[in-house]
Amino acid sequence: MKKIVVAAIVVLLVMGAGVTIDKIVKNSKIIRVQVKAEKDRTRYIGEDGISFYSMVDTRDKIYTLVDTEGDTDAYRIAKEVYAIDKKTGEMEIVPGSSKMKFGMDGIESTFGNEVYLGWVEADADYATRTVIYDIEQGKIMKKWKGSDAHSFFDFHVMGHRVYWLESSGKTGLVMSYDLKTAEEEQLDEVGAEGTVLAFSEHKMWYRDIRRGSGHLKRYDLRSGNYEIYDLGVDYSDLKPVGDNLVAYSKGNGLYLYDTKLQKSVLLNGADNGIKANYDGKGLIVTEQMSYKIERLDGIRHSNTIESEYPDNHRFSTAERIQSLLFIANVGEHEEIIWMNQDALQWSGK
Repeated sequence: MKKIVVAAIVVLLVMGAGVTIDKIVKNSKIIRVQVKAEKDRTRYIGEDGISFYSMVDTRDKIYTLVDTEGDTDAYRIAKEVYAIDKKTGEMEIVPGSSKMKFGMDGIESTFGNEVYLGWVEADADYATRTVIYDIEQGKIMKKWKGSDAHSFFDFHVMGHRVYWLESSGKTGLVMSYDLKTAEEEQLDEVGAEGTVLAFSEHKMWYRDIRRGSGHLKRYDLRSGNYEIYDLGVDYSDLKPVGDNLVAYSKGNGLYLYDTKLQKSVLLNGADNGIKANYDGKGLIVTEQMSYKIERLDGIRHSNTIESEYPDNHRFSTAERIQSLLFIANVGEHEEIIWMNQDALQWSGK
């Protein structure tokens, strides 16, 4: 009888040890990318079959979603957010981001800045939850849960404040939340459809379709004042390049509008920039060309990225970017490329 009891205890201890080991393995570094630092860029080389998407660049780490299943391209739902150490290439799961291992629920996108990381969780029934995580404190700060009747979308973090769009029926609201004071504020009421937020350093840009397809709003993030402009044309996809300059798409072309002069010029008639990225400080990168813009008559061009990575490079967002961080397909694997802006060879004015 004593032997049976001892044997049972041993089994329990072994099982307990197994659970502990399993827990450690799950919470430890489970994937690693190879880091290759070159003259004007750093390459983070992934294993065969791994796909990266929706990245946030910070000083020490790259936060990204990873497709390791090989069959999720259709719906792009990751099961956790990974943090890549820029120096070592080691990857860790961001605490609190792991979702159910099986099923269609998971994480569809990320956003953020140096201080806060955000991600959007989605279920099979299309219900979403948006999460804000404090990088330095290592904890979740805030969650928004959407439903069929009331949805939250298009989240952005600027400094310590979160901005997003909220809709219920035909009504849309531009909202903000201060992560330090927990103060929530309604900034504007807009049409529920066709509105997308875009940001330069001190301004928020968006369109309210209720005022007409050509109208543009510019909200000052510091003073809380906003101005309205009429571009006179039906446009889409705002890409701010400064607090007084914004690019937009119309037809097959990319245009640039100056709020001081209240004038538009054609930037490129064969590049509509729909999938363009921008830094809000003068740089726009499209699938065809990179633009460095100082004013309406001060525009330079570069095709460095497009020529070096033809037809196989993609930024993880069509919105505001912190750096030249993009993904390239190289044979059987993918690489995350961090490129110094000095590598872009500019021509033009």
